[in-house]
Amino acid sequence: MSKTTRWLLVAAAVVWSVFAYQWMDVGCDVPKAYLAVLRYGTPEGLEFLPACHG
Repeated sequence: MSKTTRWLLVAAAVVWSVFAYQWMDVGCDVPKAYLAVLRYGTPEGLEFLPACHG
């Protein structure tokens, strides 16, 4: 794996974690927060309700 590929993967993981932290801040637990990033993107309004409880 090249250095560029490794840095891109690290950067993607950091961005994903920042977005997941936003979901955790509105009430999701860790696994649901990371999954909510893939399903819904960043939290807006009452989106966290289906993301965290559905």
